[in-house]
Amino acid sequence: MIKHIVLWTLKTEAEGKFAQENAAIIKEKLESLFGKIPEIKSIRVQANTLNIAGNYDLALIAEFETADAMYAYQKNPLHEEVAVFVKKVVETRAAIDFEI
Repeated sequence: MIKHIVLWTLKTEAEGKFAQENAAIIKEKLESLFGKIPEIKSIRVQANTLNIAGNYDLALIAEFETADAMYAYQKNPLHEEVAVFVKKVVETRAAIDFEI
């Protein structure tokens, strides 16, 4: 099983909305991919609730059977469509992928 974790810091304002609104949009768009992209075994998007300085604003935690399944998810047109929006509203990104 592959665990895929992505962390984002969002722009204060982007696409006519504040960071908190864009975080909710990202959460809805990414979590709605479950069931539409068969490679996704689980997916969750969580906002930072403690607001500690230096923390990222949003985290994606997803699981895939294999690395190839994760790559297929990343190249899926439905995911690519979400990624276009995410790139517009994100300031910084960090990610880690590992086998469990």
